[in-house]
Amino acid sequence: MVVLKTLHVFGAIFLLGGVTSHVLLRPMAGRAADLAQHALYQFAWRVQVVMVYVGSALVLVTGLLLWIGRFKLFTGWLLLGVLLFVAAMGLDGAFLAPNLRRARSATGETSGTVAGAAMTVQLVAWLLLVVVVFLMVARPF
Repeated sequence: MVVLKTLHVFGAIFLLGGVTSHVLLRPMAGRAADLAQHALYQFAWRVQVVMVYVGSALVLVTGLLLWIGRFKLFTGWLLLGVLLFVAAMGLDGAFLAPNLRRARSATGETSGTVAGAAMTVQLVAWLLLVVVVFLMVARPF
């Protein structure tokens, strides 16, 4: 049980750290020169693969194992946290990761509208993950 909790916490750290680095990298990449922009998007893609994907897999697998063995199925804070986690990962998988792959292969993002939308979705996903961490730590209801 202690190993599962430790892996769960490490997964959450990787996931939130990866999404936070994307929130910080996207505005820098938008203002950078073409070569630096390409390098920042390459770095952001590596962060996506190494930190966000590994962290979300760890959180999902260990969280389900901890949930099955320890809590009731319909615990309020836990159910809300899982739903918000699924929403954040849906935003990441459906919009942010494909957008990041396109930006990585091109010299820059295609328009200011796409860049603004990507930044907004990135901040919403980050905020959802912060709320999930709060729910898991505080267990308010």
